Amino acid sequence: MTELCFVSAEGGSAFMEELLEVVADAVRTAGGKARTAIGKYPEAGGDTVYVVVPHEYFVTAPDADFPTAEQCRRTIGFCVEHPGTATFERNAELLSILGGAVDINQDSTAELRRRGIGVEHFQLGYSPLWDLWGGDLDRPRDLDVTYLGTAERRRSVLLGSYARDLAGLRTRLLTPPHEPMTTARVDFLPGKAKFEHLARSRFLLNLHREQKQTLEWVRTLEAMTNGCVVVSETSSEVEPLVPGEHLVLARPEALGSVVAALADEPERERHLRSAAYGFVKSLDMTSSARRLIDLASSLGSAPAADLAPARALATSLRNPENALAVDTPSFDARFAGDRSTGGPASARGTALSARIAQRAAGARRVATRRWEPAAASSPGNADVDVLIVRRTGEVDPDDLANDLLTGSVRPGKVLVGEDGVHPWPRPRPYDVLLHDTPLGRGLTRNSLLERSTASWLLVLDGGMRASEFLLERLLAASEDADVVHCPVADPVDGLVGALPPEERRLRTLPYLGSGYLVRRSLVDEFGGWSSEVLFEGLEDHLFWRRVAAASRPTTLVQQVLLRRLRPDPDSRPMDLDPHRVWAAIDGAVSP
Repeated sequence: MTELCFVSAEGGSAFMEELLEVVADAVRTAGGKARTAIGKYPEAGGDTVYVVVPHEYFVTAPDADFPTAEQCRRTIGFCVEHPGTATFERNAELLSILGGAVDINQDSTAELRRRGIGVEHFQLGYSPLWDLWGGDLDRPRDLDVTYLGTAERRRSVLLGSYARDLAGLRTRLLTPPHEPMTTARVDFLPGKAKFEHLARSRFLLNLHREQKQTLEWVRTLEAMTNGCVVVSETSSEVEPLVPGEHLVLARPEALGSVVAALADEPERERHLRSAAYGFVKSLDMTSSARRLIDLASSLGSAPAADLAPARALATSLRNPENALAVDTPSFDARFAGDRSTGGPASARGTALSARIAQRAAGARRVATRRWEPAAASSPGNADVDVLIVRRTGEVDPDDLANDLLTGSVRPGKVLVGEDGVHPWPRPRPYDVLLHDTPLGRGLTRNSLLERSTASWLLVLDGGMRASEFLLERLLAASEDADVVHCPVADPVDGLVGALPPEERRLRTLPYLGSGYLVRRSLVDEFGGWSSEVLFEGLEDHLFWRRVAAASRPTTLVQQVLLRRLRPDPDSRPMDLDPHRVWAAIDGAVSP
């Protein structure tokens, strides 16, 4: 009997490894012989046929693990990518060296055949390895909405636009960077943890990646198997699923309001959950598994292909060790960290940067500062003071202050620093520090800190808007953390600040900024925020560098509770002399 050996690359995606294990289990259920392996192709007898995900295995595996020409001839490519993505094109090129192929998508099967590549369709279906729910319709679910998908600008902009619709729901958006995910992290749940998460979620939001339009079948089946109702943007290749009966399809811009409406229709939700689970249970993978067994048994003795082009392609696409996703957005609207420092330094930029620093130092010596107390205020119900600094290019903070003062949990004080901005004189419900000339965000924030008396500080910038549940959700997650933060919706980049602090990523990119709740004791330990003129705009980045370097505990609340208008700051030293500024940040973090 032919044995199918499903091989995953060492250091490859845990998702692909899970999928191959599900297919191997279906082969065994169909009466075939199957095993799984990780890393180099294992030694095998003449009756062994290998199965790999080509775009994953050949690009991730090191050169030493690249199979021989004979092994490739006895390999079936298991294809999962849709046309319209870079990974589909990579996959199509690599299939030329393999003995056969199957594809889980109808559109990619048709496109590969159109290109003259022999491939059979493999229909995914129910797997007991996915099912941690069991069909109990009365089982409680403590999460209203979830999202599982790697970060991409289009998806992020859409998720940010749902913030107000989803504000009152218990939401968790898992948006890891587009990098190989091998182990669990706060934004990536492999295997059992993912299925448990789906089994406690009411609704799954589904958005397409890049230019694809077809339904994400694996994600959809995993969710339905665990009773999580799928709400997806309009998709092709949905059949035999019936929209409105098994899942809900809508325009991508409307998904937030659709989910919010469904959350108020428990009977409709229950019907969708039941019908979808029944449908998935009827999808038996056994026939597809038998076709895979037959394909493996029929691989002929065609001449082995020349591996040189495939090796060259795999080498060119292989990421360096510890490579970071290139599409993680910077929190700063202008500065992208070491991506902004390419090319030689500009003498003119260095001179202008120095001139800005000199002007700022002079302004600090002669500037007038004054406090205007709140015209009226009611005591808050949380041991939290809010520090807001508005600089040139940011909108009036009145709306943001009102968001906080009328929220489900109210802060003790709201302290606003108008740094070189001249607001229209009027009574305000917060204390205001006025600078007649710009003195810098770090210096202004430290002045607000001196007036604060709370144990926790909520640190915000002008131009933001907050959910009424912002403080409630952040405080609920603060028990074992020194810093709690959440994604911020940006109209251009989508979700910024949506990842946990990682020292290796922060060394490259200022992806975290304001919008965090921090213990006052930690800020005091750091000596407040940097007031160095050279670091204007990077005060929060430097704060996060210090948090990561000291391994202080943090919590990422995965719901969009803050929005911001696109800031448009005046020229800063880091815009004019990025080499010097970025290098100086490293020196400021080092002991």
